[in-house]
Amino acid sequence: MDGRRKKLNAERTMQYVSPKRTPYWSKTYKDRVARLTRAGRMHPAGLAAVAAARRSGAWTFFDDVDALVVPDDLAAALAAHPPASDRFAGFPPGVRRDALRWIKLAKTPRTRAQRVAETAARAAAGTAASGTR
Repeated sequence: MDGRRKKLNAERTMQYVSPKRTPYWSKTYKDRVARLTRAGRMHPAGLAAVAAARRSGAWTFFDDVDALVVPDDLAAALAAHPPASDRFAGFPPGVRRDALRWIKLAKTPRTRAQRVAETAARAAAGTAASGTR
């Protein structure tokens, strides 16, 4: 589930809860599934969701991102500006993972190219190459 919490007043908040928007499974979710399965705490609905994700490819979609594998187009963009490669490699793993996820989730080649260029430009400037705006 995804949800946004907003403050109503000094004492109360409200939260809109909706189905999870992104059906992809990151390493943290897969690790949680493994822990719950070992503990015998996975419910049938959860097991069904995992099985569906494995069939659809959503289970492995972020494997390269979680392994911090830099795609070829980003590697080329970073190599075009020599300090960018070193700076990107020096960013904390979470920042690199966010940038790689942002690039991977681009829906069109044009959007992906823009995100790659922006990530390389931010790395060259030494600012966080994160796709979280």
